[in-house]
Amino acid sequence: MTGTDHYDVVVIGTGQGGKPLAAAFADAGHRTAIVERGRVGGTCVVAGCTPTKTMVASARVAYLARRSGDYGVHTGTVRVDQSVVRRRKRDIVDAFSGGSQRGLERHDHLDLVFGEARFTSARSLNIDLRDGGRREVTADRIIIDAGARPTVLDVPGLD
Repeated sequence: MTGTDHYDVVVIGTGQGGKPLAAAFADAGHRTAIVERGRVGGTCVVAGCTPTKTMVASARVAYLARRSGDYGVHTGTVRVDQSVVRRRKRDIVDAFSGGSQRGLERHDHLDLVFGEARFTSARSLNIDLRDGGRREVTADRIIIDAGARPTVLDVPGLD
């Protein structure tokens, strides 16, 4: 795409705040873009809460199955197939992320842009598109919902 596109609102990130905020602006008639460099859904859906809770649920079932005799329920040897646990987790993440993406794509006045946004001024962004291209956009409002990254704090003895 050549030239610069102008939006009323650009939201960077499709997490717990960005997705509904962009949808609300679009539904109110504002020309809106939401930029995502990874998968739709943000840290919680893609790498944090959802995958973690899915894995914990599998661990809980294994724990209860192994203790079933304590409750008068007798079963055979309990085995955990990690490949099935991981596949189930991936399938759930894919379903949540895909559903979130389809939800965004249904809104009029909302463009979902896959790429990494960088500020070039207070109201301008360069977006390195996932497909290798580049796009320049300006907006009256730019909202950052960029998610989280894990880090190890520099605390003596923590490592």
